[in-house]
Amino acid sequence: MRIANWNPDAITAEVEKKAMDRLEKAGEVVAAAARTKVPVATGKLRSTIRVTRLKGDPKLDIRVYAGNREKDGAFYAHMVEMGTVKMRARPFLRPALNGAKGNIMAIMENG
Repeated sequence: MRIANWNPDAITAEVEKKAMDRLEKAGEVVAAAARTKVPVATGKLRSTIRVTRLKGDPKLDIRVYAGNREKDGAFYAHMVEMGTVKMRARPFLRPALNGAKGNIMAIMENG
């Protein structure tokens, strides 16, 4: 039996796009939560929290980043999150992810 207009490649691309859109939406939920949890002195670190869809990556990752390497930028995001020898950790990304897990599951299941 032949199914009319059956193109598995097109269906796969459509499903992949929808999944990536849902992942990006879930990333935005985590980023928004992280912005509320980040310690604020100048607001520089909070303004660098962003969601990135990696282009050309075979895994098609969505990542939430904090900090940047620009001159006078918020290069210290990892130091705030993990702490240093002289400063206690003040995590904001991991708690944001843990707190948003229910929302992420709902987004992935229902869109």
